[in-house]
Amino acid sequence: MSKKSTRENILRKCFEAVEKQGFEALRTDKEIQNLSISKGAFYHYFPTKLDLGYALIEEIIKPKYEQKWSTLLENESEIAWALHNLLEKEKATASEQLISRGDVLYNLMLEMSGVDSQFRLKLDEVLEIQVKILQKALLAGKNNGQFKSGMDSRSMAYLLIGQLHGCYAIAKTRASKEVFISMVSALQRQLQEVLYAQDPSLMKQRVLV
Repeated sequence: MSKKSTRENILRKCFEAVEKQGFEALRTDKEIQNLSISKGAFYHYFPTKLDLGYALIEEIIKPKYEQKWSTLLENESEIAWALHNLLEKEKATASEQLISRGDVLYNLMLEMSGVDSQFRLKLDEVLEIQVKILQKALLAGKNNGQFKSGMDSRSMAYLLIGQLHGCYAIAKTRASKEVFISMVSALQRQLQEVLYAQDPSLMKQRVLV
């Protein structure tokens, strides 16, 4: 196995473990055993557990969330429908397993922001990337008449991200996919009242790839 493959496998397996149980409960010795590598090989790439955590944020979590919201910018003439469809996709892909784990970024924000300042800063970078992408999309939608003119794009970006995180958090506590779907549907109705210039469900439907 190449050095690159070894490092990628370590990150992949540890991210899967963090999704299931959080960062502080992650046992690197167990993951070393699962990967059938030496401790020396593991610590060559990640001298400390925190170094591993920083790499997980930079190389897996940040691209994951950046890609998710970037779909809104694929076609500026259909941003309103793209946002509606993104939330529809969140509901459609909400498996029982995903709900039981919750949103990995939100979980880490709660778990690690008060534990390590560098961890918090890296999580904040992921948040800011999402806010900027969503802010740009919302501003474009406002400029072309899809969103209401009085909307503040940055505040709305924070609100959307926070509400979606909240949907995952409450559904995780209730252990209910149905609660998640119900809450996201309520969020969509709220957006229809305060954000959209017209009902997005009446727009020409296009599935985002």
